[in-house]
Amino acid sequence: MKLKVLTAALVMGLATQAVQASGFALIEQSASAQGLSYAGAAANAEDTSVMWFNPAGLTEIESQQAILGGHVIAPKMAFENKNSSNGAAAIGANDNGATIGFIPNLYWKTSFDDIDFGLGINVPFGQHISYDEDWVGRYHATETDLKTLNINPAIAKRVNDKLSVGFGLNAQYVDITMEQKINQSAISVLLPDGNAKVTGSNWAFGYNLGLSYQASVQTSLALAYRSQITHDVNGKVRYRDLHAAVAATNYDAAATASVTLPATLTAALDHQLDNKTQILASATWTGWKAYDELVVDFANGADDSESNQNFKDSMRYALGMGYQMNGTTKLRAGIAYDESPVPNAASRSPRTPDIDRIWLSVGVGYKLADDMNLDLGYTHIFADKAAVNYAQTTALGTNTLNGEYDLAVDIFSAQLVWNY
Repeated sequence: MKLKVLTAALVMGLATQAVQASGFALIEQSASAQGLSYAGAAANAEDTSVMWFNPAGLTEIESQQAILGGHVIAPKMAFENKNSSNGAAAIGANDNGATIGFIPNLYWKTSFDDIDFGLGINVPFGQHISYDEDWVGRYHATETDLKTLNINPAIAKRVNDKLSVGFGLNAQYVDITMEQKINQSAISVLLPDGNAKVTGSNWAFGYNLGLSYQASVQTSLALAYRSQITHDVNGKVRYRDLHAAVAATNYDAAATASVTLPATLTAALDHQLDNKTQILASATWTGWKAYDELVVDFANGADDSESNQNFKDSMRYALGMGYQMNGTTKLRAGIAYDESPVPNAASRSPRTPDIDRIWLSVGVGYKLADDMNLDLGYTHIFADKAAVNYAQTTALGTNTLNGEYDLAVDIFSAQLVWNY
């Protein structure tokens, strides 16, 4: 038996997010930018966290600086069943698979002569989605636990008094655990649900680069690019509670897959309206079509399987404002529209219940001391209900998840900025 649901699972785990970011990318990489909905983040060199969005921004940080930050993400991902089927009417409960997550950020910047150096360590992808083992969509997913680590050294240099350039390298680690039930109800009353667990990990490498241009005393422009990163994942498939007829052709084995995580291109604006008010804007393209097709190879003799995700390229637009209230306090607010790469209900799986969403953010920066700043940010993300009509076919039949997700998320961000 060839379980297509498992052949896609190893790679789907690399791409599993709720609604905090488009597709499965985590934009939560700066608490100061969080309060602005990340509007103008590539042009707004307020602190060293700018290096994630545009390494050229390091040239605007005058002192040596270190940042320690974190983001608590509290999503809602409640599914309501509407005539799901597993050969017959699907049996099982509705469920909310969302879990609270934490995203850390660490940045450091120094200079040698006329070259600026930065180091960023962060989490560009990550999600833990956990459904009850008896929920109605258990044959599609019960557990997804994705962990990543990205190490990003970068350099930057001023070309002249208006133009700066920057370049960075990225070493990225991915660790994934996936789990789901196997529908054996047609052949066994005593063992209606088998279990399959997929694990995998990999290191891969990419680059990022950027330009910053001081168009006038009041206006900064930026253009930044992050490359695709291709992960050749090595993993394993493990089974339990299988009926003998199923276990004969589905046994623990190695599995490999290749998946391309998308490139991004950002254009940004930072305009100082007056000595207190700052206006920011940005647009970001993400090349999700690179993730369109998944191919997985199994060492147990099963044929390679292809799974077309139908992802489309997406755009994110953001607008924000900063207001320097006094010498110690800066207020921030922002709004963003974030397109989803998931094109329709048939492509929206319980591992990728993604849909277009709107961000509303507020934040504050406070000067604790001459050499220490504290930044706080809060975002609420609104999303329409996401319809699901997702079918997966195995040798035991077709499982179709029909219904809709009620999606929302709250994000709380904080960082300490130390100038030394």
